[in-house]
Amino acid sequence: MESLLIVTMEIYAKHLKKLSDDFKVLFEDLQRMGMPDWIVTLFDFNVQNADINSQLQDELTDMHVDLEAQSLFKRKNLCDSAM
Repeated sequence: MESLLIVTMEIYAKHLKKLSDDFKVLFEDLQRMGMPDWIVTLFDFNVQNADINSQLQDELTDMHVDLEAQSLFKRKNLCDSAM
């Protein structure tokens, strides 16, 4: 029974490694680009310092004062939001 568990875990580990390698290839351009702070830390940056157009800056300012949006952003992930 223990050897079956070890074999199963090795299969999962190999599969996860392959997925990781595939994602690195598929999204290598995104890794090179670098993400602006306002995307990565949506609620933890100064909107006035963001290098974005004024309309987007206004929308982000509105989001910053929306406590419900902040709470949802911190509690949920993208999979939860799709439901």
